[in-house]
Amino acid sequence: MAALPPLDQLDPADAWKPWEPGPADPWGRKWAAHLYRRAGFGAGTAELARAETRGFAETLQLLLTGEPGASELVATLTDTGRVAAARDADGAQIRGWWLYCALQGGHPLREKLALFWHNHFATSIVKVRDANLMFRQNVLFREHALGKFGPLLHAVGHDGAMLVWLDSNSNVKGRPNENYAREVMELFSLGVGNYTEKDIREAARAFTGWHTDGVGFKFNAGQHDTGSKTVLGKTGALDGGDVVNVVLEQPACARFLVRKLYSYLVSEIPPPAALLEPLCEQFRQSDYDVAALVKTVLSSRLFYSDHAFRTRIKSPVEYALGAVRAIYRRFDASDPHYRPLAHQALIKWLGTMGQTLFAPPNVKGWPGGRTWLNTSTVLERDNFASRLASGVLWQAPAAAVGFEVSSDLPPPRAFDPARVVEEEKVTAAADVVRVLLDVHVPGGVRAGARAKLVAFVAAGKPTGPALARRARDAVHAILTMPEYQLN
Repeated sequence: MAALPPLDQLDPADAWKPWEPGPADPWGRKWAAHLYRRAGFGAGTAELARAETRGFAETLQLLLTGEPGASELVATLTDTGRVAAARDADGAQIRGWWLYCALQGGHPLREKLALFWHNHFATSIVKVRDANLMFRQNVLFREHALGKFGPLLHAVGHDGAMLVWLDSNSNVKGRPNENYAREVMELFSLGVGNYTEKDIREAARAFTGWHTDGVGFKFNAGQHDTGSKTVLGKTGALDGGDVVNVVLEQPACARFLVRKLYSYLVSEIPPPAALLEPLCEQFRQSDYDVAALVKTVLSSRLFYSDHAFRTRIKSPVEYALGAVRAIYRRFDASDPHYRPLAHQALIKWLGTMGQTLFAPPNVKGWPGGRTWLNTSTVLERDNFASRLASGVLWQAPAAAVGFEVSSDLPPPRAFDPARVVEEEKVTAAADVVRVLLDVHVPGGVRAGARAKLVAFVAAGKPTGPALARRARDAVHAILTMPEYQLN
């Protein structure tokens, strides 16, 4: 692993230079898994093996552009989501649809960034009460996920779900509602301390008449304040679009967004401002090109170092989808081992672990970090891991999946974490543990934890089906280890 000085002693320009794998720090399973966790939702063993063969540069490019055919698949995904939203009463259908997009849409980085924007522009179906509006907002985030921030910020101001969420229909001439004006500065672009209350009041006047007809944006000219306003030093008969442009001109905008993306992609350990300044300058100069910024971050020396490795706590979505991707194998549909993923089975678990998609807790979104882990949510992670490792997680939709699990029968091969032990033809406890750790926590765990796993697998010298059951129990234990909670 690259040895670097403390964050406040790093040369910022040097930290963001492209990483070059070498004999002392080679590209391999550990760094491939690290990249797939941050730029997506983890990867299975076959995917990681292909990444090792492709090499660093080709793997990163594949993540940035998506699998072949991923772009063409967007239209199909959108059509499927539209159908799901049309028959959705409470958000369950579109939640399952989004999980399908994340797991099988062919472009995990796009979905990872769509999730970032969902939390950044936090909007909840609990208040919006319309799955169609939430679906359309999600499509908007997917469309702009790796685009430029300016067009996205403009588009969000016209988004039906956002207009309902922040009570924009009550923002009228003479009685401005400050909700959207405040959030566009405080939470969407600048951060606290980079605007004044007068800026908020004046901006709210600029957004008057930005209403919704329940489907999309509708400009109510009769309720728009056409008078002169002054926002962040610019004066004129400003409208909402002018305010957004003024916001984008502020140096604080790049700093605010870069810091949030750094926390999301690199580390939740707060960095010194100077370390981020080269990224901020690049972001400004590129006209807020998100894809270019993300590429710089994911290819940097800092990203492949102690400063980034396992320095983020997995969100429930990252935890659950990463575990599923590591265990599930999508056999060809003609293979007798083929089983489809019942994505809806994951929805309940994400909610009990603290992250109900399309329903962040408030306008600030999920706070993340250590808040993901408490007595209740850690217990739910344990329960989820137990059911996933044993195969019974997928029993609920048994009629569709077509199998049952008992203590006497193994789960279908597609869902069996012990499958890899058989494929690798290992029987010695130390080898079984090595293989399982390589699948689920590339980069290793504490020596003491490894020793306990080996002793557990070896106890009673199990063979055959008994060894497979022991391997599944070991996977359950791995999924509850501290190391596994870290992204």
